[in-house]
Formats: sequence, structure tokens, C-alpha cells
Amino acid sequence: MAITASPKTEAFTYREITLHDRLREVARELGEKTALRMGDRAVSYRELDAMSDRLAGALAKRGVRKGDRVTLFIPNSVEFVVAFYGTLKAGGVVNPINIQSKEREVRFQVEDAGARLVLYHVALAPVIDQVRSELRDVRFIAAGGEAPDGVERLDDLLAESATAPVPVSMDDLAALPYTSGTTGFPKGVMLTHGNLTANQQQFFAAVPVRRDDVFLNVLPYFHIYALNLLMSGAVSLGATQVIMSRFDMVEYCTLVERERATVCFIVPPLVLGLAMSPEVDKHDFSKVRFFFSGAAPLAPDPARRMGQRIGKPIIQGYGLTETSPVTHANPIDAPVLESIGPAVPGTEDKIVDLETGTRILGIGEVGEICVRGPQVMRGYWNKTGKEQPVTADTADVIRDGWFHTGDVGKKDPNGYVFIVDRKKEFIKYKGFGVGPAEVEAVLCEHPAVADAGVIGKKDDEAGEIPKAFVQLRPNASASAEELIEFVKGRIADYKRVREVEFIDKVPRTASGKILRRELAERERAKTA
Repeated sequence: MAITASPKTEAFTYREITLHDRLREVARELGEKTALRMGDRAVSYRELDAMSDRLAGALAKRGVRKGDRVTLFIPNSVEFVVAFYGTLKAGGVVNPINIQSKEREVRFQVEDAGARLVLYHVALAPVIDQVRSELRDVRFIAAGGEAPDGVERLDDLLAESATAPVPVSMDDLAALPYTSGTTGFPKGVMLTHGNLTANQQQFFAAVPVRRDDVFLNVLPYFHIYALNLLMSGAVSLGATQVIMSRFDMVEYCTLVERERATVCFIVPPLVLGLAMSPEVDKHDFSKVRFFFSGAAPLAPDPARRMGQRIGKPIIQGYGLTETSPVTHANPIDAPVLESIGPAVPGTEDKIVDLETGTRILGIGEVGEICVRGPQVMRGYWNKTGKEQPVTADTADVIRDGWFHTGDVGKKDPNGYVFIVDRKKEFIKYKGFGVGPAEVEAVLCEHPAVADAGVIGKKDDEAGEIPKAFVQLRPNASASAEELIEFVKGRIADYKRVREVEFIDKVPRTASGKILRRELAERERAKTA
């Protein structure tokens, strides 16, 4: 039976079915219906199921066993979708990497996850070629073109015979995305088959997506928002998804009109662009039913301007990598732009005091947002390969079954939640989390830098930009431009420092922790 959207109810029971078994069901039901469209290429549900079956068999022949991590370093594409489902069918755990990552970031994540195999796109070969020789125990597969010596081509694997999918349970790991987390250094988030399928169905119950929808998917599939709700969410519904490998305003507006897109999932920078770009007025948006914004707080003013300009509703949701991701969403018939909405079906939420995290606060009181539900991660990866590790990081955020989000907010009498601040110190640049500690560590590799503190500075277009406060070594010198270029060459572009301010001393606690709050207050005082 098709999974469709339904009204929110107090009681919520999700159907226990893995995402790859759901693909098989949809393929039997819909067969030749187009599942994926990218440019002139169209892939039916029958073809997607068969291709991922063949890939699963090929992965098994190359040593991938149940629970093995398979890293995907691939931009939005048909190949990404096939790799995702092929990995799950082989019993593997999908480990997506941000395609903007540089060599050191790829090396860290592959090693930290203990990946057995890396599937990468040939467009990203310059990064992979720098680390391939160092990752001696990892097999590499190239997608999208020719492969160098010692690397197999995905196309050749897809020509091999299929094997039966490996049996898995709802409690087995399905995905291991990485997040900046609360410490600022990337860490793996353990999401089970149960987490992913439950959250999809919670999303379908809260947001009125349908089988006859056409999803225009431009948000990156390596991000949990697009991975579980848009890419595999469209498959589970039996909808058609139109894939964009990157955002371009002209192409986006053209595809909305040409492909008759009905639902568009966006992030705040796209909202700002759609509110301002003259390209919007040249195209027909009449088939769009609604826009859904997530990944970062939505500024009400540009959202209103965009909604008035296009004449379509825009609703905001909220979630985290650790919650698969969605926990809150505005109902389309009663959206509040300033709010992330009420909790989605099957999710409990509460606001607790910031000091102890144990006292539940009343209506309108400001505290930390906590959630509980079937979408909450098992925990953070600890690199040992154990099935149920309980790390200190995990114990810090999951207490008595409640996930402490690190976001500060309040709730109104109707159950709508409003974000007012972030307890966490990581920076949200265009929807991507940037860990200050990671950027600080790179800055401190520069020979002229004695210490550095990084904060998020408000920015109309990006939401926040990383700004560094730098303390130079005695008798050393460096320009802001020099440090910006130094960082740019070592980490993903979205993480790089956009501004540098030199200070006499970076403030720290007696135990050595950077007082980023003082740096933030210093920055706010300039604009007050």
C-alpha cells in the first residue's frame, strides 16, 4: 500500500519497512513511471530497482558485508541515488561526504568511519587522487567517466549480475552522516533503518507531499535533509524527482516551469534569491503547490517577499542530523513564518532550563529545545565498530531518551515552537554547520598565528559567516587576506573564514576553553 500524507494525529505508528524494501514495493507498483530525471536522462522505478540490485551484488563480490561503511563522495546525480540504494541492499551503511570537502577532510572521514569502499565521482578525482595512496585498505570506485589504474568504474559494476539483498533489521545502521556536533569537530551520527523510515513517514504525515508530485531537488544529497526527505523521500512516495547537481538561478527557474515542479524544498539563501532575482518574473511557477524551507532559521521578511512575489505558500520546518532530520514543521493551512511549527506526529518536545536541562519550562519561557521520538539517532560513532557505543558526546545530548538539541527557543499555547538563539556555538553558513574548533585548528597551523577564536557573524545572504579573531605570535606578521587564503586551501569552501580581526589575546577560561561568547559580544557591540 502506498504511503501518503495524512492529517496529524496524537497517536502515530510507523510502518517498519527499510527504504530499499520500499523502493522494491514502489517499483512493483509503478514500474515504468519516471523516478529520476536529470537533464535528458530519465530512470524509471523498475530501472532504479534493477540497477541498485546489480550494484549490491557487485559490492558483495568486492567484500562489502553487513554493517560495512561505504563512503559516497558524489554530487547530486542518478549515480548517487543508485549508490545509496545499492549500498543499503548490500547491507552496508551509507557514509556521505560533503562534495566541497578537501583532502584532509575526506581522509579524516573515511578513516574515522572505517569505510571499506569509496564511491566517488570523476569530477572529484583531484581530491581523491591526493588521498588514495594513503588509504591502502580502502577500495575505490569511480562514477561518471573513466577511472585511473587500480580503480574500477561504477558502470562496469552495474553490468554485473544481481544478488538477493542482505537481510537487515530496523535496529541496524543504515547511514553514518557526519555533523559538526557540539564540540565543533566532525563526528559520525549513527542512524538506523528504523530512524530513517520512521522520520520519512512522520514527514509525510506532517507535510502534504503526494505520489503525483514532482520534486525539484537542488539541495545536496549528502546532507540529511535532502538525503532522507527529498531524495529517498520522493522514492518512498513514488513521486518523480528532477535532479540538479548545483544551484543556478536561471536553470532552477527554467526547470520549475519546464518540469512542472509541484513542491520545492529550499534553504534560506534560496529564499532570499527567489525574493530578489529578476529571473523569477520570466518563468511560470503556477504548478508549484508550496515551498518548504529547512536546514537554517528562516528570516520572515524575505520569506514574505518571496511568498507575495510568487504567490505560493512557504512553510518552515526544523530538524538536525541527529534526528534524521525533521522534528517540527508548520502545517500548510496555518503556517507561522516566525516559527518552526509544532512537533511532527510521533514526536514529543519540551523546553527545559538552560542551567540544568532538567526543569520543564512553561508557555513562553525561553530554554533549550528537547525532542523524543523514533527518529532520534542511536548515538555518535566511536570508531570501534561496536554496534551500540555510548560515547561521552552521546551521553551529553541524549538523556533519559530525550535529545537535547542545543537550540534555544520557546513554545506558544498552540504548540508552535520559536527559535530565539543557539546554545551550540557552531556556525550556520547557508544551511551548513561550521564547527568553530575545526576552523580554529586550521588557523593555528599558520606559523604567524598564536591563537584564534571563530564565531558566526550575521549576514543577510548566508545567515552567518565565519569570522576569526586572531592573536599573532610575538614579532610575527600576517595580513587578513593571507590568513583567509591559508584557510581556504585547507578546508571546504563553506567553512572558510570570511573576515579576520586581529586582537591582543583570545579570551579563554581557566581550563583553556575559548570564550566565544565574549567574542560574539564584542562583535555585537560594533553594530549596536
